[in-house]
Amino acid sequence: MGNRELKEDRQHGDISLPVDCYRIGPPYSLTHQELECHWHDEMELFKVERGTARVQCGSDHLEAGAGELVFFNSGELHAAQPGDGQVLDYAAVVFSPEILCGDQSDIARRKYIAPVLEGKLHLPRVTLPAGEGREMLEAFDRVMDLLVRRPPAYELRVRAGLLEIFAGLAERGERSAPQEKAPAQGVKTAIDYIRGHYRQQITIGELARLTHMSEGHFCRLFKKYTFKTPVQYVNRVRLSAAMELLLESDRKVLDVALDTGFNSLSYFIGVFKESMGCTPTEFRRRQGRPETLGRDQA
Repeated sequence: MGNRELKEDRQHGDISLPVDCYRIGPPYSLTHQELECHWHDEMELFKVERGTARVQCGSDHLEAGAGELVFFNSGELHAAQPGDGQVLDYAAVVFSPEILCGDQSDIARRKYIAPVLEGKLHLPRVTLPAGEGREMLEAFDRVMDLLVRRPPAYELRVRAGLLEIFAGLAERGERSAPQEKAPAQGVKTAIDYIRGHYRQQITIGELARLTHMSEGHFCRLFKKYTFKTPVQYVNRVRLSAAMELLLESDRKVLDVALDTGFNSLSYFIGVFKESMGCTPTEFRRRQGRPETLGRDQA
């Protein structure tokens, strides 16, 4: 079983400048302010701009507050969600490690980049907005601004800013043997399966067998990495697909529910309302779409 479905398929920048930036703040996206559990080949710098984030990166769990910067390594499962009752605004810069170094003979690649990718050099997870960390945060803000404005020679300054941040992280890094990746691979396999089969019935037993774990161990591990139970995650994937259909088509709510794996209209409406704070019909109306109901009023 591959893990490509869980892998984010968005292209970050292009081959000539493999870096891009994102900012989540008001007005908020349809899926609120959560960073869903995913991975990509690029490294990522994640800055909390307002609120507190509960962050999962690899096997680590931590909190990051406003003004703090979090590092996610290439290929690493990561997720973030707002602290209890809080609003979470954040910015992210996603970049290929290749932007930081030259060919195989480059000392930056051999001494720093490759060891980080191989799990032999562990960079600090969180950079605090004080002392030398302040310089890294200022460099992050400059990179964000450059990627948005794109002034003359911005490509050189973006690379310089990323190198400044990476150097600050690397000098605080710790060298050790690579960590075991098997648990994360099991979670990747499960989420890959969920994303590929969400229209069908999915049981916890089925997911546990795919990952060669007991049901209890699988559920504990899955929640550790995703902040959700398997049922909650399946429902979230189905809801995301349902929201797209509600906005992009005039299909009846009942048909949308059945086509995205919900075998009961009432259950679909209940899950939708719990997550989004409104019914599917209200959601569609707020987005300026016409009402198209099934046999029940949603």
